[in-house]
Amino acid sequence: MKKIDYGNYKKPSDFMSFEQGDTQIRIISNGLLGYQHGMNTARGFVNLGICPEDETCEHCKKGYEPKLIWKWIVFDHTDSRVKLLDAGPMIGNQIAEKLGGKHGDPKEYDIVINRKGLKLETEYLCAKAKGDKEIPEKDQESFEFKKKRLINKYFKKRAN
Repeated sequence: MKKIDYGNYKKPSDFMSFEQGDTQIRIISNGLLGYQHGMNTARGFVNLGICPEDETCEHCKKGYEPKLIWKWIVFDHTDSRVKLLDAGPMIGNQIAEKLGGKHGDPKEYDIVINRKGLKLETEYLCAKAKGDKEIPEKDQESFEFKKKRLINKYFKKRAN
């Protein structure tokens, strides 16, 4: 448990989000590439689940087109938490193609993601950080447990 800092409180989330400007992260898992169903509502995006990409998909049977997604588990240096990076093509392609192709495995270095703009005008630029921030040993020791928690919570099928 951590003490609440009321002066800098931000609602906790298992998902990575980006404020305007630079955010430095470290990828701590292998990446996944797949398809996901979802829909936009008045309250925001509702995740309907991963598409199995075969004839058993109930959403595909109804004619709903899945979107291509990239997923990684990351360490967010901003608040020192392990989170799920659920990315679309703008971030996903830059990490996998531009950074991975030029610098190798993105688990080996920090990445800076720069957010500029709002809503449909938002752009993200991903770059290898000029220097890696140190990850405290106590945080590193809990990575495996936190990764398993996120995988079990968001990737394992739940019994009805």
